[in-house]
Amino acid sequence: CPAPPPAPRRPPPPPPPPPKPAPPPPPAALPFDCAAGYANWIDGWSVGKKAWCCEHERKGCPPSVGGCTTTVLPYDCTVGLAHWQAGWSRSKKAWCCRNLGKGCEATPCPPPKQ
Repeated sequence: CPAPPPAPRRPPPPPPPPPKPAPPPPPAALPFDCAAGYANWIDGWSVGKKAWCCEHERKGCPPSVGGCTTTVLPYDCTVGLAHWQAGWSRSKKAWCCRNLGKGCEATPCPPPKQ
């Protein structure tokens, strides 16, 4: 009697799918949230936040007067004035005292420049 024919060979199983690529890293945190406090940006934002938001999101920019841009002061001497002794940096104390007569130590500062 002849031998039975060999059983058909099954093809090998397909390889497993490649692993999914890693998700991209989360975006870097922005240094400032320009939407936060925007309704009161003139008095409520720091000079750094105003500069960053103006440059990157066109918010908090100094107003233009007659086609010219006004000068941005390095410090807002009204922010934190109630607690200036503990809350202001030395450079802010010096600038605000010298230029606006605010935040001065025991020795009186000269009157504000006109």
